[in-house]
Amino acid sequence: MPKFFKWPISFQSRSHNILGKSLFWLGSAQIMGRVVRLMSSIIIARLLTPENFGQIAIILTSFELICTPLRRLTTAALIKLSETDFIKALPNANKINWASSITAFLVMSLLSFLLAYYYQSNHFILPMLLMAISYLILPFGMLHVALNLRQNRMRIVGRAVLWQTVIDGLLTTILALIGLGIWAIIIPKVIVTFVWLWIHRYQNPLPSQTPIHTPNLSPALPVTHKTEQKTAYSTKAILKFGIPVGLSDITLAFRQNVDYLLVGYFLGVEALGIYFFAFNASLGISLGIIQSYGTALYSHLCQPSQETLQQKFRLSLKFIMMLTVPIIVLQTSLAPWYLPLVYGEKWLTAGALPIFIMLCLSGLVRPLGEAVSQFLLSNNQAPLNLKANIVLTLLLVVCISVASLWGLQAIALASLICYFITLPSFTYFLIRQQDKKISKMGKELPNDA
Repeated sequence: MPKFFKWPISFQSRSHNILGKSLFWLGSAQIMGRVVRLMSSIIIARLLTPENFGQIAIILTSFELICTPLRRLTTAALIKLSETDFIKALPNANKINWASSITAFLVMSLLSFLLAYYYQSNHFILPMLLMAISYLILPFGMLHVALNLRQNRMRIVGRAVLWQTVIDGLLTTILALIGLGIWAIIIPKVIVTFVWLWIHRYQNPLPSQTPIHTPNLSPALPVTHKTEQKTAYSTKAILKFGIPVGLSDITLAFRQNVDYLLVGYFLGVEALGIYFFAFNASLGISLGIIQSYGTALYSHLCQPSQETLQQKFRLSLKFIMMLTVPIIVLQTSLAPWYLPLVYGEKWLTAGALPIFIMLCLSGLVRPLGEAVSQFLLSNNQAPLNLKANIVLTLLLVVCISVASLWGLQAIALASLICYFITLPSFTYFLIRQQDKKISKMGKELPNDA
């Protein structure tokens, strides 16, 4: 039997069974939620115009870029801390969460006026101010999320994702049918933040005195002296670890959303609406699974097991590729048939089909970027992850900027080519570098070791 078909046998280790269960809860929640969102998007696509979609794309992209560094600014550090340091770190982490959330609220509010001035439209101000309120809700649940991730409670994390998506989709559908326009998408985004908060806080009190039982996690944040280990829970230590992670995440989010910004800048709001529709219709389900994979993978890699970090990374990467590739291939092959049938002929007339297909195909390699990022972060190489994401983002910006001279289809093609070249190359380079390090360490060991 070929070697390729033997890897699932080794995948049956306890640690990978945990990852499989984690991905099952998160992935199934994403898929079921996406089914509801698909039904909602069918109605939205028939009621709203490409210009409406363009406005929504700008608002949601702005919100996502500002929110992204908040999610793991303290959580990534808390997951890696020892039980005792985790409890001591909670007050400092809470202060950081509140300071960053208030800052995000102010940035989003200011940005709403800047966008209104740039596009000469006041339609951006009130929706963005309303969405900015969500930032002030986050600190009430961020520590509880960290606790759930530390204890590998992916069932609860998945439940939060599922109910957020379901309620968001149902409310969006109802409000759209009433005729609220872009408010039908904006208002539910704020409401589901309270759903997220309640699910993560329900029967999940934060520890105060006695350390809680958690799986054997890796020691603490990377330290070089014993004196530093005693202060691993300090505000400075949390920020020292969290800021590179937050910057890496925002760089990754910027790379995933930069095409929206450039399409809107070069081609206008209506063209952005067509691109935004094609992107969400094509990559909605696969990106949901990939994001769930990233969430589960980081917690998985931070937990010690019989496998090395490199072994867990490789097996996990094979697992997600075998899951996502068939879905994307099937979706791409059926696109010419179901796109006009489900969403309406107007999107076919607008030229969304070739853009849909090319963006869908780009999803074949996107798991590679997610896996490499989580590997580097779990291996205390956040600065390298940040540099890599910056380089990849700059390459994508250059490709899209040049392609914008020839329109939307050229942008989608440029994005596809850029992803197909950069992500596999970077993944291969990382694996080779890690193999060289392991080989070098093996040669340096004494013969009788």
